[in-house]
Amino acid sequence: MDCSSKSKTLVLLSEQLSRPDNEIIAFRKQLALTVSDLKQQISITVNKLDNHSEKNWVLYMDDSFNFIAGFLALLYSGKHPLLLNPNHLEFSYEAILTDIDINIKNTNLPNNLPIINISNIDRQEVPKSIKFNKLEFSQTLFTLFTSGSTGLPKPIKKSISQLEQEIEILANNLTVLTNDLFIASVSHEHMYGLTFKIMLPLSSKIPFVCETILYQEQLATYQSKKITYVTTPSIIKNLDNNLSSINCTCVFSSGGELSFENAQFCLQNFNVLPHEIYGSSETGIIAKRQQQSVNTPWELFYPLQIKFNSEHQPLLISPLLKQPEPLNDKLQQIDDTKFYLKGRMDKIVKIAEQRLSLTYIENQINKLIVVEQAIVIPLEHNNRTILGAIIKIASTYRKELDNLNHFKLTQYFRHLLKDTLSLIETPKKWRFIENFPKNSQGKCTYTDLKALFDAANKL
Repeated sequence: MDCSSKSKTLVLLSEQLSRPDNEIIAFRKQLALTVSDLKQQISITVNKLDNHSEKNWVLYMDDSFNFIAGFLALLYSGKHPLLLNPNHLEFSYEAILTDIDINIKNTNLPNNLPIINISNIDRQEVPKSIKFNKLEFSQTLFTLFTSGSTGLPKPIKKSISQLEQEIEILANNLTVLTNDLFIASVSHEHMYGLTFKIMLPLSSKIPFVCETILYQEQLATYQSKKITYVTTPSIIKNLDNNLSSINCTCVFSSGGELSFENAQFCLQNFNVLPHEIYGSSETGIIAKRQQQSVNTPWELFYPLQIKFNSEHQPLLISPLLKQPEPLNDKLQQIDDTKFYLKGRMDKIVKIAEQRLSLTYIENQINKLIVVEQAIVIPLEHNNRTILGAIIKIASTYRKELDNLNHFKLTQYFRHLLKDTLSLIETPKKWRFIENFPKNSQGKCTYTDLKALFDAANKL
């Protein structure tokens, strides 16, 4: 079944609390949560927030219903939400709104940091009266962060109107979904999850599941519903063919490249080809495709456009952006609306006054028959930049190379690369792993990759 039907009126984020009280917003452990429940949670939270003068609040929620309640409460209270893990101390904030028991003694957080746990607020407290029918946000901006796959997460300021406009573009291109439940394997705090797990169901008046659903067995418990599953290539490629297939009305996939084989794998397991979404935290949605064949191109969401600058770098022109945004991917245009993705633009670092391409170095390592995947990152060592390589050895060679200790293994790889990489291009530090660390978006983050080297240095 296609995941579209004729569009109907979308509900703006600011109008969510004007919906009938008995309409279902979400399901938590199969229990329905209504607009009335959302109003109550927001009222109680606003009442607590009004006792605090702090402006910049980290919003860090495990549960997606708590997330949207906290998000709206902060906006109504005139606070600035930062969708961030509070352990990222590189970024400044003044307080935390959470549903997680954060024990300050076990973290690096300051002792005097105000923390409101939305789960621990006394429900008997009488919140001040809020007239929901004519309620306007006192704050219309928030900050989210990139996944940090190529460096530290980068803060990106967005407006509520940008979120709403993005959903309108989605609805006009995909039209409103025919499902009756949204389920997601991704986090609500990053752009993809925020758009597809939270904003799209809310705007379409379709309930979502609060919990993160990673496994087919979990998904199967919702089999009686018409499911839209919001997920990533890393989840799809690890589906188990030995389990019974699950009928999904629609599957969205984003956060990385999905091969044609894995798209067909999704079809086998979920009885629908995935709608792949190409976009970024900075730009929001860009293009979509369903891989009916190996050469299925990407198609821009209307009315987005792609132009090229003098260096042939693609520039995205979108109503979601104030100015054209350079893209970090190589595009091969077919016509004004369709294109192929041809890999990332070169990642450049400067070492000893020389510009080095991490993309080129990774490609040379990945060409080795003994390598399944390699990632190269810059590291700071004794006040200078060096390169670190993280290698997943191909399974057919793993047993053979397991006999080598770390020193001999690094020497082996340096020998294999001596004719293709110069001395300065050859990584100085090496880590050999069974699997790459992935976050809830299915991405390797720079912080997690760097931690592989930090941990070894502490030994």
